[in-house]
Amino acid sequence: MGFAGVVKLLDETKVVAVVTTRQNGDPVATPIWSMVIDGVPYVRSVFGETAWWYKHVVAGRPVAFVDGDGSIAERDRDAALVLPRVDVALEPVPADDPVQGAIDAEIERKYEGASRSSVDAMLAETAIACTFRVDPRA
Repeated sequence: MGFAGVVKLLDETKVVAVVTTRQNGDPVATPIWSMVIDGVPYVRSVFGETAWWYKHVVAGRPVAFVDGDGSIAERDRDAALVLPRVDVALEPVPADDPVQGAIDAEIERKYEGASRSSVDAMLAETAIACTFRVDPRA
């Protein structure tokens, strides 16, 4: 799976597994939501700056997405780490960027069946401030 596969995965899969690296170098898989707007993938930290995957990204550690249904990371994080993955780069998106409105709308559409509290958490200012654009790894 190349970057085009990552875009397709993030567009079509409700829960994806992002793999980041702890300070000691150990990889860890975290289930998160993803949105694709006009062919460009985005992710947000529902827990804002307190999420450890977010802290790993901000610290400049490697980031990848697991090739497959990321909900496996909800049940078994270690099993998710055995699956193939693709390295990516995550670039912060300012909270006032016009794309944020489109991301909000995509969250409402894609996660319509999810709990309202989960959707609302993804639409909160703290989550919006922790939005990343997913780019190919250089």
